[in-house]
Amino acid sequence: MEKGTNKYQICFIDYMWYVAEKWSESEHNNLDGGMLLFLCWLFVIVMPLGLTLGCLWGPEIAVSSLILVFLPSVFCKLRYTDGRREALREHYRGMKRPGRRLAIIILVAIALTIAIFTLILQLCR
Repeated sequence: MEKGTNKYQICFIDYMWYVAEKWSESEHNNLDGGMLLFLCWLFVIVMPLGLTLGCLWGPEIAVSSLILVFLPSVFCKLRYTDGRREALREHYRGMKRPGRRLAIIILVAIALTIAIFTLILQLCR
């Protein structure tokens, strides 16, 4: 890596964001990095958390957990600056077939969502 790009630590969330950005860029669709992070956050974390809290402590607590929905957009605005975007492009420059990688990420998110909802249904019985 170049000297200027090694100041950023690359993590799995960056990978997810970059794969969706690359796919959106090549296919001209609305599933960009921020949208993928939002959907994963919503279905894998916020909805199960809200349902669990609602089951255990009442609907008022569940509705208040909806405040967490806005965190991914704030996160993306603060994290993905021009410098980080360039560092991610440099780090993943040889990536081929972002569509397959995006499909795997989405399928894993769907599997996690189903597993979590199954556990919540068992908990709330």
